[in-house]
Amino acid sequence: MAAQPECVCVTGGTGFLGGALIRRLLADGAMVRVLARNSPRAHALAARGAEVVRGDLSDNDAIARAVAGAAVVYHVAAMVEAPGDLVEFLDANRGGTERVFQAALEHGVGRVVYSSSIAVYGLIEGRECIDENTPYDPQPELRDSYSQSKIQADRFAVSFARENNLSTTILRPGVIYGPGKPLPLGPLGFAAGKTNVIFGNYANRVPLNYIENLVDALLLAGRSINQGLREYVVLDDDDLTLREYHAARTEAQGTRALFFSGSPVLAAARFAEATRLVRPGAGGFSVRQVQRALEDRRYCTHRIREELGWSPRVPLRAALQRSVPPPNSVR
Repeated sequence: MAAQPECVCVTGGTGFLGGALIRRLLADGAMVRVLARNSPRAHALAARGAEVVRGDLSDNDAIARAVAGAAVVYHVAAMVEAPGDLVEFLDANRGGTERVFQAALEHGVGRVVYSSSIAVYGLIEGRECIDENTPYDPQPELRDSYSQSKIQADRFAVSFARENNLSTTILRPGVIYGPGKPLPLGPLGFAAGKTNVIFGNYANRVPLNYIENLVDALLLAGRSINQGLREYVVLDDDDLTLREYHAARTEAQGTRALFFSGSPVLAAARFAEATRLVRPGAGGFSVRQVQRALEDRRYCTHRIREELGWSPRVPLRAALQRSVPPPNSVR
């Protein structure tokens, strides 16, 4: 008689990353339990064979029911772009992480895999490369609400895992893209029809994660035999430049890219802060946010490649082709 597969729990299963992770887990034959609000997407997950626990990251009882008996908890739920003030972001991202980790400890979960973000890192300040040893942004109060909340959540996860000897893997991806989601422009820019306007040097690196490559990393982290705390920066290409990315995007989508100096944007941000049109930390247009977006930021992903044997299975051009909707399709 075949052994029954272990149960795994996923938070954020109705989101872009969580949904892709659940599809792969179910395809691999895993028993999947999902913490999700009552919604059509949750119903669709149940129809595919996932067990859905109704609730969210503010509901301790629902979290406990979701993680109980799970061998691995994939905590990928987060407030990212939703409207909300700092208090709401902190409750969802830091508070939710606290509640999930505490429940995992109380219910004897073997491993937690937490999806954090490279947003936890600040200005490069002359550093050759940003990696797992790079400290958190020392001035999070000058960043947007999402970044502040992810810094606090990541810091908590590291501390909690160490203090309680909870086997935890933290992944810090960049900008995630894939089918069903608009292709990213880069750190600073906007789209005008088929023209993409990008501010900053075209030789600057752009930190991207194709969704299926990131799911590969999550699954490897969940199946790892490494004990204790492991932290990984994960990007498809450490040295991908904006020029290279947009050349490939032009091939896939027929767009064109125009690059402009970021100096006027930085000057506008400084003016907005000086005249109090924008309060630092209130949104993505703070001086520190713009400075960070205009840097040539190189992230090093040696550790996850060496320790977990991960590498991007889908190369850039193939990933872009898969992500572009067919002509006349409706997203």
